[in-house]
Amino acid sequence: MMKKIYKKSVLLLSLALVAFNLSLLTSCDDYLDVAPSDKQTADQVFANKAGFYTVSNGIYDALASDALYGKQMTWEAVDIMSKSYVTTNSQMAYRSLTANSYSDAYASPILSSIWGKAYEVIMNANLLIDRVDKQQGMLTSQEAACLKGEMLAVRAFLHLDMLRLFGPSPLNGIDQKAIPYNESSDVTVHDLVTIKEACEKIIADLNAAEELLKNDPIIERGPMMSAPEGAESVQLRYRQYRMNYYAVKALKARAYCWVGDKEKAMAQALELINDQKVQQMFPVVDPNKLLSNTTNPDRVFSSEVFMGVYDKDRDQVFQNYFSSTANDYNRLQPYATFVNGSMGLFGHLILGMFESYDYRFQSQWEQASGVGATGHTFIKYKAIDKPDPTDEDSEYYWAKMIPLIGMQEMYYIACECATTDMEKVEWYNQARVRRGCIDLVGMGLGPTLAQYWPMGYGPILLSNEVRREFWGTGQWFYFTKHVQVGDALGIPGPGAYYITDCGSEQNYGSLNCQPPLPSAEMK
Repeated sequence: MMKKIYKKSVLLLSLALVAFNLSLLTSCDDYLDVAPSDKQTADQVFANKAGFYTVSNGIYDALASDALYGKQMTWEAVDIMSKSYVTTNSQMAYRSLTANSYSDAYASPILSSIWGKAYEVIMNANLLIDRVDKQQGMLTSQEAACLKGEMLAVRAFLHLDMLRLFGPSPLNGIDQKAIPYNESSDVTVHDLVTIKEACEKIIADLNAAEELLKNDPIIERGPMMSAPEGAESVQLRYRQYRMNYYAVKALKARAYCWVGDKEKAMAQALELINDQKVQQMFPVVDPNKLLSNTTNPDRVFSSEVFMGVYDKDRDQVFQNYFSSTANDYNRLQPYATFVNGSMGLFGHLILGMFESYDYRFQSQWEQASGVGATGHTFIKYKAIDKPDPTDEDSEYYWAKMIPLIGMQEMYYIACECATTDMEKVEWYNQARVRRGCIDLVGMGLGPTLAQYWPMGYGPILLSNEVRREFWGTGQWFYFTKHVQVGDALGIPGPGAYYITDCGSEQNYGSLNCQPPLPSAEMK
């Protein structure tokens, strides 16, 4: 295994940069051949408040890039790695990712781009943290605290996802070497740390971020996903597009769950679930506004999202990759019977029925159309109409959102971390009811499910629920990496899952859930 990762970043800042269009440029030559940054230019950019927010906006823009959450880390590469699509006629990169051929000439550049972009953004977040610490009076105390807290959270978030994607499964022990953790803006060499050490650093960053964000305006005023009125600054608004206080709390639950500290993960999840103010700020999706809305449906359930990215090109995702008119080279399509088969995505193992009333089926999938098209097409990211067709700039904010973390995940964490089988069933049932599914506990099936849960059916049921929820976000890949889904029929270990090849067989399968660490230096 690679012992050290060489890391470098040169941040070149131009005086002409504007928000959400910042160029974050880095050197990718030999480790010792690193040009010094243009210190004068950087000093000029950070000479006033606007410069700090220009850089922070550039970092958020980078999170929405194709190499990260605008594509590869959500609806494309990581989802393809989870064997969610038929790739027989697709481009070679898709075939390689599906076949676990992570080191070949087609898949390797994609994984390297993910790794490189993530550590580039981490380095730039560290540079901004340093500048916030050194500034004197250009930012108010609230602005400085929020900005530093956000960047610490960005750093923790990206390290956690690099750990979840490239690190070994925690099921095989948390003392395995995993990834480097970069807390510095200096060009230096970082040893790999273990899963345990990485999570300790992630939690430390999130704890510091939580303390700095204790005066986050979201706590009193909510997400504020609208333009400011009058002279109010935009920088402390649109909190769902920034690493806010509640996103940090949710990330702590995710990190504790990953490392196996179920007690602390449960405590963090319950803080959000049981806080009525939080439930009011991030209300469960309203089916009356979702299912009857044919013009502007909120298919990403944005009201529940703690943090997502703004993807200005999201309108093109469906048209170019999921629609029936997309080129076969790019088209992402499950097997014909996978979505609505009795044992498919919306089938229920115990009930033995197809759950067509699930809000996710009704709003995020449609019957495939076109010559030779079969099955269902994923429409979560399909373009929606503008509220004012005469104004080309008008849009609902969820029209450009790709969600990264939200309230529903807290229910899955609670289910996974509950101490008794009946408690697990109750949390699983609550998550389902939030999505319009049958109230199994209310029907009196709770004891039956609790009986089956420890026999291995519990992880299968939860896995299916997680897959429904997180299709198009990459999260199901990580679930199979840290939950023993295949243990019921004697196929334990990370990556085992129920129903192989997206429903072509009703059986168990497995995926390679640990891509090799990219050998290239950070780009």
